[in-house]
Amino acid sequence: MRTTRRRPPGYWRNLFLFGLTVLLVTFAALSIRLAHQRAMWLVHPGRSTPHRTPDDVGIAQWREVDFQSQDGLTLSAWLVPARNGATVILVHGLGGNRAQLLDDAAMLVEDGYGALLIDLRNSGSSEGNLTTMGYLEVLDVGGALAFVLAQPENDPQRVGLLGHSMGGATAILAAARYPEIVAVIAESTFTSVEDNISDSFKALTGLPPFPFAPLVVWFGEREAGVDISQVSPLDEIEAISPRAVLIVHGELDALIPVKDARHLYAAAGEPKELYVIPNASHNGLPQAQPEEYRKRIVGFFNQYLLQVPAK
Repeated sequence: MRTTRRRPPGYWRNLFLFGLTVLLVTFAALSIRLAHQRAMWLVHPGRSTPHRTPDDVGIAQWREVDFQSQDGLTLSAWLVPARNGATVILVHGLGGNRAQLLDDAAMLVEDGYGALLIDLRNSGSSEGNLTTMGYLEVLDVGGALAFVLAQPENDPQRVGLLGHSMGGATAILAAARYPEIVAVIAESTFTSVEDNISDSFKALTGLPPFPFAPLVVWFGEREAGVDISQVSPLDEIEAISPRAVLIVHGELDALIPVKDARHLYAAAGEPKELYVIPNASHNGLPQAQPEEYRKRIVGFFNQYLLQVPAK
């Protein structure tokens, strides 16, 4: 006669707890793996090489140059000599290179501006093997500034910055640090690294920022060896005043929400301008509204770089 085996006391409770533990451990492992992968991509985004040169956007007078970052890395760039005494340093975004802002450079060069399009560290043809979201890239802009100031055709009172995304954050940090920078344009720029990681993680994966974003920051800092959580344009932008700043952003930017632009604008001192482009996303801002974009960008530099006493 078959007997029925009795379950030990607490069997179902223990089974439930075991299953819950497995789920939590699996979730924790996946969280750590995803956060680590994202952090490694931020610190080691991979190099891209320019697919265009200044020739492709109608710039005739330009040359390849190298200069030193303030911590001794050799960085590559294209230099277009100024014809009106003013030069704009153009700073690309994460995983980009100097070709990213060629369309902006072409607009400025047409109006007589000089342009220095740089490859940041760990990008394009420049030295370096780490990207730090603006923390050390400020030293690249410092080196670019020293290079521009040494050019005989450039008025030292007429140097501007234009940066996109991570390059925009770097431009804000650099302008706050270097008083020689007279005017700065920051496009598609985040308020802080922590905010950016939270927003972009949700946009790219659909997952909630917690616990992933804090893990991404932690892994990124361990890999980079610097406190990248301190990269906060929102905290630095006020120091640019009384020099001018223009914040540009696409209304439909899914990677860095337009609220970041409005927060940056609110935190900036005067003179400041905000230009939000309807129907524009994170990239391709010049193409979204060509005539108005040109009017705003060139007009801003005309006002704040050219309307100053000559040297």
